[in-house]
Amino acid sequence: MPASEGHPLIAYQPFKLLFQLAYAGTVVARVPLWLVVALVRPLRPHPKWTVKQAFMARAAYVLQDVISRVGVTEKLSLQPGKEGNRFQVVKPSTSNNYIGPLASSVRPETIGGTWFPERPDAGISSKRVVYYIHGGAFVVGDGRDAFAGFAGNNMVQGKVADFVFSLQYRLSGWSGQSPFPAALQDALTGYLFLIRELGIPPQQVVVCGDSAGGNIVIALLRYIQEFGAELGIGQPRCAALVAPWVAPFDYVTEQARNRNSDFLPTSFLRWGAHTYAGSLPASNKYITPLGSPFTTPVPIFASAGTAEIFYDPVERWTEEMKQIEGNKVVFHAEDAALHDTFLLGDTLGFEESARDVIAAMRSFVDGA
Repeated sequence: MPASEGHPLIAYQPFKLLFQLAYAGTVVARVPLWLVVALVRPLRPHPKWTVKQAFMARAAYVLQDVISRVGVTEKLSLQPGKEGNRFQVVKPSTSNNYIGPLASSVRPETIGGTWFPERPDAGISSKRVVYYIHGGAFVVGDGRDAFAGFAGNNMVQGKVADFVFSLQYRLSGWSGQSPFPAALQDALTGYLFLIRELGIPPQQVVVCGDSAGGNIVIALLRYIQEFGAELGIGQPRCAALVAPWVAPFDYVTEQARNRNSDFLPTSFLRWGAHTYAGSLPASNKYITPLGSPFTTPVPIFASAGTAEIFYDPVERWTEEMKQIEGNKVVFHAEDAALHDTFLLGDTLGFEESARDVIAAMRSFVDGA
């Protein structure tokens, strides 16, 4: 389904309600089976998983699937909301900073971001800051407390940095809603805000992203490498990637090795890949980093769960990047973990696994 086409028929009433009711009926019928699978250890998707982990993996799968089949992307607000003064509105930089792949009919817009644990004062220029770009297949999420609070607070509590600035970038959607390069433009806007307006030295900024956010971080690193010298944009201290989505168009999860131990349905990944790429080919290096390694002086930490469908492509991508002389890339295997416990560990029952990733990330960042 091309991104320029309208929403699926079931996105409209009364078809939406009928579909949701029918889908809910199938879920109710499957819950007893999920409980049996979760309670009987030999039947669990992974032998190291707990009852909660096994059950929540199935529940998360169907929730993602029903949302994705409807395919309605949320409109984000720039109002402070519950975050209060921790939410910061950021205007685009001057147009001359958006060149190359960022020069598009899609124009930079005002965005927002949430600070963790609090909005910093004037002394921020002497602190280490994580610039965090959340996951969500480019189509869900907002970087605020309810969505990204687990990751944001964990990075502060785990002493990865003194502050975290969690970006609220534009989400993509059917009917041509904010396709590439919208999210990458927003990522650059946020980065320039930190290093230019707030005066934080680039070497004190850690760029971090999980899943689709990891894809955006990789694209941002590529952009800075290609155009940073010309535009006077400094390289960040390092990058931390958790389960980065390095091959968005390899979205048929039924073909993945770990398809039975992850919660990402094909419908969710297809929705994100097509709406984000828009009219651009899947081979575009800014959209699909796998197969298009590049030189970067920025040390990169990349993590993936051994039970997730992204594990193999992430491992291949890190090997590609390591082959380029001068690149420093470290791969961390998160044992028995499904996708993105860094963001969703509290919901899925993988809190300890998420803390292990944070600890490995902190060790890497301290040594970068």
